Amino acid sequence: MKGGYFALKKTWFMFFVVGLVLLITVVGCGETVTSEKADTAAPKPQPPPKTFSIGEPIKMGGLVFTVNGVRESKGDQFIRPKEGYIYKIVDVTLENIGEKPAAISSLMMFSLADSEGYRYKVTIGPETRGSLDGELQPGQKMRGELAFEVPTKATGLQLLFEPNVLGFGQAIVSLK
Repeated sequence: MKGGYFALKKTWFMFFVVGLVLLITVVGCGETVTSEKADTAAPKPQPPPKTFSIGEPIKMGGLVFTVNGVRESKGDQFIRPKEGYIYKIVDVTLENIGEKPAAISSLMMFSLADSEGYRYKVTIGPETRGSLDGELQPGQKMRGELAFEVPTKATGLQLLFEPNVLGFGQAIVSLK
C-alpha cells in the first residue's frame, strides 16, 4: 500500500513539474513591448477602405447587409438626446444566405463613425422600428432600425458593420 501512495505522489509531482515548465515556457515566449517616441512624419499614403452607399447590398460571409436609409430624430416628450446632439436612426436589412444560423447583436456588430474618428455605439431609448437582435436562420431576413446619439455638428457619418464579434472584417457605409 505504501508503494501505491508514493507512486501516486510521484505522479502528481511530475504533473506539477511539467505544468510549471509549460507555464514558464508560455510566459517566456511572450513579446516584450517597450515604449518609444512615435514618428509623427507623414505616413505613407494608404488606399482608402472600400466604402459602400445607402441601398447597396454588401455580402460578408453568409450575411448580406443593406442600409435602406437614414433619418434624424429629436426624440419625443420623454426621451431626448443631450443638448447639442441628435439621434441618427439607420434602417438596416440583414439576410442569412449561409447554411448555418447566425447570431445577430446590434450592440456588438454596429457602430457609427464621424469624419474626426469618433465612434458612437447603438443607443437604447428613441423609438425605432424592428430589431436587429437574435438568431437569423438560413434563408431568413431581419430588418430593423439602429439609433445613435451623435453631435449635431458631426460630419462624414459612416455606419460600420462588423459581423465577426472578434472584429475581423468590416463593411463601411457612407450615410450621405
